[in-house]
Amino acid sequence: MEPYPYFVLSLIAFLVNIPMGYIRENHPKFSLKWLLWIHASIPLIIYLRLTLGILAWFIPITIALAVLGQVLGSRWRRKIISPRELARFKRIPPMATPNKIKISDATTTVVLLNMGGPRTNKDVADFQRRLFSDPLLIRFPLSFLFQRFFAWVLVTLRTKAAKGRYQLIGGGSPIFDSTQRQVTALTEELRHRGRAVDVIFSFNYSAPFPEDTMRIIQQSGKTNVLLLSLYPHYSQATTGSSIYHLKKAADQIYPQAKFWEAPAYHLHDGYIRALVDRIQEQIKAGESLDDFYLIFSAHGLPMYFLIEGDPYPFQINQTVAGILCALGRRDRWVISYQSAVGPFQWFRPYTEDVIEALIRHGFKKLLVIPVSFVTDHIETSCEIDIEYRHLAQGWGVEDFRMSRAIECHPGFIRALADSVEAVLNEDAMEWKALAHDSLV
Repeated sequence: MEPYPYFVLSLIAFLVNIPMGYIRENHPKFSLKWLLWIHASIPLIIYLRLTLGILAWFIPITIALAVLGQVLGSRWRRKIISPRELARFKRIPPMATPNKIKISDATTTVVLLNMGGPRTNKDVADFQRRLFSDPLLIRFPLSFLFQRFFAWVLVTLRTKAAKGRYQLIGGGSPIFDSTQRQVTALTEELRHRGRAVDVIFSFNYSAPFPEDTMRIIQQSGKTNVLLLSLYPHYSQATTGSSIYHLKKAADQIYPQAKFWEAPAYHLHDGYIRALVDRIQEQIKAGESLDDFYLIFSAHGLPMYFLIEGDPYPFQINQTVAGILCALGRRDRWVISYQSAVGPFQWFRPYTEDVIEALIRHGFKKLLVIPVSFVTDHIETSCEIDIEYRHLAQGWGVEDFRMSRAIECHPGFIRALADSVEAVLNEDAMEWKALAHDSLV
């Protein structure tokens, strides 16, 4: 037995895995890319073992050397990784830290963040293409290779049906006009408080795109960008992706911009009050809310977000708990999820399944509360108020209602304004600007 082939295989198994361990550390633990880089050297090692005639007894030694290379590469990466990057990989949410830098109204632009929606049926295909092409939102095995093809397939299969659904609510999404009204309402509320700060909005997948937003801010000459999500409950897929895309655009267009994040408001009294008022608006004179089973319907997410530590479902639970306390409600309520797309495992139970089960168990009066939506659009006006209503009627419901989205409810606008002032208020602790590379 010649030692040369064994030495060559040992050296290659060890050295090749050092950079692979380094690259692996750039991805969330147990994610597809993380697993890919752990096993990437296996085909090469198998090929060399067969080609060089290495005996099977040497396999455990080869594996041990490969693991050692992975460990060294991983530790090398950890030594040079920044604390902010490490927090991102571990899915640690943003944390306010004291900072001596003060930001003023005159240098700040507040940006409301949302995914957007097609304004007309002509925009549906482009909106869906952008949506399904985003790897931060839609992931699947080998998605980094086949994302565009997957998006093309979904757009091809879904565009006609999507246009039909948008036609049912006026031929497009009302989210642009709704968000514009929220911008106006927030601007007025801030001015009423003595705040002369610019407020604009940015969408991920329809105009105004992040690039448009950053050009507007660049032209204004303001360097501080205060990010305020219109998703009350944080998810990497929604708020996280919106922040990422805006910062990515800033890197190319306006690298001088400094980003700040407004604090969460999913437990704010005004936000909870807005949802409670919308629920009570559905109860007519002589009726009682106790007659209705409450279904808190939130937008669903693929299960891999929960596995990665996404706080979204837990914040939904906190909001619902606040609503129930305000209503004095202890029973006959449930949380469900809607709008699942594609052959993935999504959060359950699905809203349509809950509706069917409740009706079959004798509950004939249902009130659906779109708890995670701040505007009425296709997920509320069509999916809940038309499609789920039709299903419920087919199953024998006696009374099916949906509470309106909070839109520009004064309590909600107050919650947004308080979040802005938490950063701008000179009497409060200033917040540290977030670097462009943060995606937490």
